[in-house]
Amino acid sequence: MKREFQSRRHHIGLTLDEKGIPSSAEDRFEIARRITETALSYGVSKSDIYIDCLTLTASVQQKEVVETLKAVKMVKEQLGVKTVLGVSNISFGLPNRQLINTSFLTLAMAHGLDLPIINPNISAMTDAVDAFNVLYNRDPGSVTYIEKQNSRTESAAVSQKETSTPPQNKEDELHHAILNGLKEIAGASTKSLLGQKDSLEIVNQILIPALDEVGDSFEKGKIFLPQLIQSATAAQSAFEEIKNAMAVSASSEQIAKGKIIIATVKGDVHDIGKNIVKVILENYGYEVIDLGKDVPIETVVGETIRTGAKLVGLSALMTTTVESMRLTIEALRKAVDCKIMVGGAVLTEDYAMKIGADYYAKDAKQSADIAKKVLG
Repeated sequence: MKREFQSRRHHIGLTLDEKGIPSSAEDRFEIARRITETALSYGVSKSDIYIDCLTLTASVQQKEVVETLKAVKMVKEQLGVKTVLGVSNISFGLPNRQLINTSFLTLAMAHGLDLPIINPNISAMTDAVDAFNVLYNRDPGSVTYIEKQNSRTESAAVSQKETSTPPQNKEDELHHAILNGLKEIAGASTKSLLGQKDSLEIVNQILIPALDEVGDSFEKGKIFLPQLIQSATAAQSAFEEIKNAMAVSASSEQIAKGKIIIATVKGDVHDIGKNIVKVILENYGYEVIDLGKDVPIETVVGETIRTGAKLVGLSALMTTTVESMRLTIEALRKAVDCKIMVGGAVLTEDYAMKIGADYYAKDAKQSADIAKKVLG
């Protein structure tokens, strides 16, 4: 098959003149400015201009290394053209050249280097580029970085791309969408399933098992935080469809059955489980006041008093924050008359009773059962 490529010329300018390579960044920048202005006068697009501020050997011209970095930054910020450097010259004559090269490469990219000239067969160099792209938000979701690392370790990590074998039905499609962090597909699949299944069936039979599977993969190191977040986002899209469907079907004259405060306790930043509980409780007609995550004790107490809520739900997913849950319960007991239910992966029913809770909710469905018991 014949392929045609449109050629595009890039123009590289070196920051040296008849006197050689200037020592200072300012002098190199001045040469770069003249090169850029001349190229522009000939009709060269700014996006096609690359300036090489020239890498000098650290073993001989150590003071000039910083000047090179400063010059790259000045060219990038003040002229707005691309930058290029031959990286490995920096380490000539020094031991462990790879360490020097990798460190200089990272510094240069942080100063605005666009095109590093490196040996692509040296993994330390390409790894530094990949890591830099993660840290500077050039690799959204760390997708490229994770794929490369997983391919090396032959991890069984869940892929963030659709598999070649399509799901057989809408249930499988939704499960697959949660595992792979496919937000749009999760929402569409849920919307379609709502015409066939009860909302709680979808939650308990598909969404929660899928989230459990994702959590298990995360704990075992098979997937990583960006993938976990993508799966949670997909699940939230599904829950939003369920919430919308319930709102449409609910009677416009329905009166909220009661107010419920929910919060993830101080020190704990996990809120996926709490968010699930919120959707379920709202679907049952309760007014849920979500205080969020990492909530101070005084905020929980103050909002409970202010709203007059008769049921408070507290969540903790870390063993280190269970003590914060206990202190929150203790403060609520002293300040207000309300019932307290608790939940979270680190809790058991016996421990929930030990720290003073009235109810232990092992899952979202049970939180709804408790709400019925307390508020009707």
